[in-house]
Amino acid sequence: MTVSQLKIAPKGPPKGPLRRARAPEHKSQRRAAILRAAEGLLARRESSGACPVELLARKAGLAKGTVYLYFRSREEVLLGVHEKQTHEVFDVVERALGSAGASAESVVRTGVRYLHAHPQFYPLAANCRTMLDTNVSTEAALAFKVGLGKRLYVLGQRIEEIYPGLRPGEGAALLMNSYALIIGLWQQADPPQSLRAAMDRPEMAIFKIDFEKQLTAALLDLWEAAARRSR
Repeated sequence: MTVSQLKIAPKGPPKGPLRRARAPEHKSQRRAAILRAAEGLLARRESSGACPVELLARKAGLAKGTVYLYFRSREEVLLGVHEKQTHEVFDVVERALGSAGASAESVVRTGVRYLHAHPQFYPLAANCRTMLDTNVSTEAALAFKVGLGKRLYVLGQRIEEIYPGLRPGEGAALLMNSYALIIGLWQQADPPQSLRAAMDRPEMAIFKIDFEKQLTAALLDLWEAAARRSR
């Protein structure tokens, strides 16, 4: 299922009374249930039909209108899923940086292995800018960016501790450059639907990319260059 296939109807007044979650922990649990449901539906690649809000709510065990108490639009749901997945990638990087003998190679290879096991990360990441530009409130966009910024700051400081020659902020910049490289290369390696049947033509050979091999090599170059600057 593609990102565009998670269809949520325009927001409107819910039918019938809704029982709102009052306690903060209950609100957090409901929001997490909606994100898990959306993530599960996006992972169902065998399904090519639309995913209406009724299905999303049913999978989350909630009433239809409850979705709109936590997310104002389809794009905000998708942004929430992407935020969740990005923090999971950060968790992997953080553990790799904290392991004994952490190095550029160990961090890169750990990250690439994780992404290999979670390919659903790429489509949402590649569409993040579109989501932010389309039907996402300033409040939601700002919360997304601030949350990621805090993780980047902490992880960047950890990188600068491992490579003390880096200037303040260069650790976070390394992470942001890595993200840009990952998504940019994935977009090049993932041909549009209109060209997939033509990728075996001889003149298209230059566009066929061994994605994980090239990604690993490019990330190693980026991280090892940072390590060299710190010596």
